[in-house]
Parts: sequence; structure tokens; C-alpha cells
Amino acid sequence: MYPGTDRRLAILEAELTRVRTEFERALDAVPAERLHVAPPGQWTPAQIIWHVAKIERGVARLIERKDHEIPAMSTVPPGPAPDAVLRLLDGTDYKDRSRKLAAPEGTVPPAAVDLVAERARWTDGRAQLLEAVRKAGPRLSLIRHDHPYFGPYDGWMWTLMVARHEERHLLQLQEVVAATV
Repeated sequence: MYPGTDRRLAILEAELTRVRTEFERALDAVPAERLHVAPPGQWTPAQIIWHVAKIERGVARLIERKDHEIPAMSTVPPGPAPDAVLRLLDGTDYKDRSRKLAAPEGTVPPAAVDLVAERARWTDGRAQLLEAVRKAGPRLSLIRHDHPYFGPYDGWMWTLMVARHEERHLLQLQEVVAATV
């Protein structure tokens, strides 16, 4: 944690890191010959990485754009308590894989994916997200944008959503790998 960092940001960064580490371990365990294989109608591991990288970079750009739109003299509400920040999306079960959600337009991966390039974009997307979130800081409370499935989110929720979204797709990765044995 950087000196003077909002404790809530440190908690979110730790959660993002926890989930990413778990995801990368699972991806690294997939045999190379199965990285571009999936059952019919499902995404390959490489396509899953393309998608999560695309979403994370999109959220980073959303936070950057919305933060720039906040008037300089805006009053910033207190936002979530540190002990509540990881529970902001508890009413939305991202891990429920029985409920299929269609990827929004522009976030469906192409048939062929360069996994090495996408992993680099995934890493760059994380750096972009963390920079945007750190810059916005408490103004995350003022950022508002509707999630396509779950309604109004603020910047805190969008940041946590990246971790929950990755958890959902980590489960998808595990399903695809198990189905291609």
C-alpha cells in the first residue's frame, strides 16, 4: 500500500491481486495443446483471457472518463466503509454459472486469439485500472454508470466487479478445461 492510500483502495487492490493470482495459476496449469480448444458453443481458455482483458481495460477507461467529468468542486460523499467494500456486490452472484449471461456487444472474443499478446494486454489492463482507481480515489463514490445486467454501479462497485467478473470466468476456464480432457 502506498503511503496515504485510502484503505478501501488497498483492500480492493488486494482482492484484485488475489483473484488474478488464482486465475493465472489455473491458466498456467492448462496444457498448451488445450489453450485453444473448447466444447462447441463455449470459449477456449485463450478466448476467455481475451474477454476478461477487454472488460478490465473497458472498466479502466470508464473510470478515467467518468472521473474527468466530475466537476472540480464536487462534494464527495463518504462512500463505503473499509469493512464493507468487498461486500458491495453481494446481492449479485457473479459465481452463479447456472445463469448464462451473453457478453455485451464488442466483448465477444474472435475465433483466433494470440494468447501471449492477450496476457500482455490483461497485465496492461490491470495497471491501467489501478492507475485510474488510485487517481479517482474517494471520487469513485461519484462515478455512476449502469452495469448491463445488474443496474447502477458506482466506481467502487465497478472496481470490485473486475475481481468478481474474473472469478466467474475462472470458473468458466475450469469448466472448459474439464470438458476437454
